[in-house]
Amino acid sequence: MKEFSSENSKIIGKLFLNQFGATFLGIMLWMSSYAIKAETPWPTLLASCIAAVFYLYLIYLELWEKGGQDRIKIDGGRAVRKPLTGLYIMLFANIPNFIFAIVILVSNPFRNTVAWLGVTNGIGRACCALWEGMYLGIASYFSPKNPIIHLLYIFPALFVGAVAYYLGLSNRKLLGPAPAKK
Repeated sequence: MKEFSSENSKIIGKLFLNQFGATFLGIMLWMSSYAIKAETPWPTLLASCIAAVFYLYLIYLELWEKGGQDRIKIDGGRAVRKPLTGLYIMLFANIPNFIFAIVILVSNPFRNTVAWLGVTNGIGRACCALWEGMYLGIASYFSPKNPIIHLLYIFPALFVGAVAYYLGLSNRKLLGPAPAKK
């Protein structure tokens, strides 16, 4: 596991940076659309969907490229084909998301009865809002009080990362420019 994390630390760092950028975009879009939420709730949902799709697209680009690089190594006989590498990379990149989700899920049932768990829950939710800002509008629209939503945020990124890496490994594109005609 240590070898895997050191081998893929550069792409995991890029994914952290991409999540930070998408979070910043999500928070800015959510704040700008929140002012008109009292009249109609759909602008916050739309803004959050735009930020989430942007985040997932960044994941797709990074892991497709990583899959393509690994394909070159495999074709040259320098590596073994491992199609689940994209999923493993995304699991590593989502460790903070898992930690925040577990903190919220564990402390939520007791937040009104045990004071320190209430504080822990509030801190966990604040950290989630700052680290997963691209989903703020989606959560406030569909599930503002349900703590399970913080765990569900992770699955689209895992899915997109696994599929993007596999497509890069297979030299197929789902998104992006079409191959040039000869």
